[in-house]
Amino acid sequence: MGIFRTIRKQVSSRDKMVLEITTEFDYSEIEDDLDDIENKAENFAPVFERIREDLQEHWAGNFTANGLPVGGWAPLDAGYASWKSVHFPGATPMVQTGQLFKSLSELRGTPNDIGRHQARFGTNIEHAKFHQMGTSKMPKRQLVYEPAEANQKWGRWAKNHLAGADLDAGDA
Repeated sequence: MGIFRTIRKQVSSRDKMVLEITTEFDYSEIEDDLDDIENKAENFAPVFERIREDLQEHWAGNFTANGLPVGGWAPLDAGYASWKSVHFPGATPMVQTGQLFKSLSELRGTPNDIGRHQARFGTNIEHAKFHQMGTSKMPKRQLVYEPAEANQKWGRWAKNHLAGADLDAGDA
């Protein structure tokens, strides 16, 4: 029979001629495929692992680009910039060798967690919140963010997961 079956019937009456079309759906041929999709939907951990890798790349790159992906970071205060140039010659506004950079470029340990239906990524480094939100003495330097077009890319990965394809299939 196939997945779809269309029945066409011409109906005529005294004043009209009508083509009546009825379509029936028989899912028995794709029942195994639907079961496979349902089973894959029970565990999105592989997608979350790929999202972790994506965030690691973006958040580490945010440091090296001085916050360009989030609109750029404000320059350092003149006094602190002077101190930093002596203690960390050539360093960018956010030192790339410290705990905060390592935490956001590795996304391991607390608070990072991947489950079957949910994932959490970030840092538990205490001073991260001051950079993220800013203070009265320090401008905001956003560290944790959703990369541009992540929703579309991550959605494509989820779709590929359900279809049993390589997660990155269709990415440029």
